[in-house]
Amino acid sequence: MSEVQWGGVVTLLRHFTEEQVTCGHDVHLLAPPAHPRLAGVSTVEWRMNRGNPLTFPGAVAQLRSVVRRVQPDVVHLHSFFAGWLGRLPGGLAGIDGVPVVYQPHAWSTDLYDSAVAAKAVSTIERRASRRTEVLVANCEDEVVSGRALGVELPSHELGVAVDLATFHPVAAEDRRRFRAELHLGEDPVLLVLGRLARQKGQDLLVREWETHPVAGAQLVLVGPGETTDLEALAPREWGRSIHAVGEPPEVMHWLWASDVLLLPSRYETVGLVVAEAMATGLPVIATAVDGARATIESPDTHGHGGMEPAGSVVPQGDMTALLAQAQRRLQDPELRRREALASRTRAEHLFRPDLVAGRLEAAYRQAIELKVDGGVT
Repeated sequence: MSEVQWGGVVTLLRHFTEEQVTCGHDVHLLAPPAHPRLAGVSTVEWRMNRGNPLTFPGAVAQLRSVVRRVQPDVVHLHSFFAGWLGRLPGGLAGIDGVPVVYQPHAWSTDLYDSAVAAKAVSTIERRASRRTEVLVANCEDEVVSGRALGVELPSHELGVAVDLATFHPVAAEDRRRFRAELHLGEDPVLLVLGRLARQKGQDLLVREWETHPVAGAQLVLVGPGETTDLEALAPREWGRSIHAVGEPPEVMHWLWASDVLLLPSRYETVGLVVAEAMATGLPVIATAVDGARATIESPDTHGHGGMEPAGSVVPQGDMTALLAQAQRRLQDPELRRREALASRTRAEHLFRPDLVAGRLEAAYRQAIELKVDGGVT
């Protein structure tokens, strides 16, 4: 059950369900009408609009109907609103007898500057956890953040899944060809990939670039969204060294044509774009969002000791440090080469879809066991 119909959550759901269908499981998805259809999955259009509370009662009734018909062995709730509506008290959602696995995809307290709103969300999360068997998260940092909210549950760190056959490094001559096709010229490319939104931190980066651009480089923003506010933050550099290209038909061409991926986000849980960039052999400079250090820098993630860093992690909000680390990579081709190799190596160890799906299935089986045992952990 997912409220999201675009972006990284949809990509992860595609990987999850592909592996589950391959293993012979009977997979059903309750999701908004615009959610892409997933091969082998029985999809029901969920008429819930998280921006319109008037749709919530009907969405809960629809959930009850689907659960009665499908009789699932386990229910996996994705993101805050699905997690909230699926775990309403008093059996309102109709899944009290079914093992529940919850995946927040970043805690929604991060959405709000208002302390009152953040407290309300944390209260909902804490109370809903009483009707949950298992928490799954993209990284250990997300589990720790949940505990700080009072969500104390058996937890599994999944990682994120990437199609390593599709996202792969290319030879230097191919990279030059893609740069030419994208009209990027000779200047190095620092890539920011993702929708233009407060969460992604493009405003912080653009503001810093306006006063302290990386000499001789271009900052390219790739992703959907309105650019007017960003343009106002960089009247001198916008269109000169800063370029926003919208949502391209083919993201991989931009990854193959770039020199370094930048992640200036205010919050994430192992940004999928980081995993995809690493799979293509790009060094990554990221803010210290959840999962960044384990993914990019840690020498011993998921038991794989001795892996070299794939880039660098800087304090959240520190765009000066982010650009300084990017400039260092552009000035040191040997460092960039080593990190490019490390990026692909880490991707092969961390992001294989079958490994991620195996961790998720272990979480499902634990949830079922806990429900059968009456919640005894």
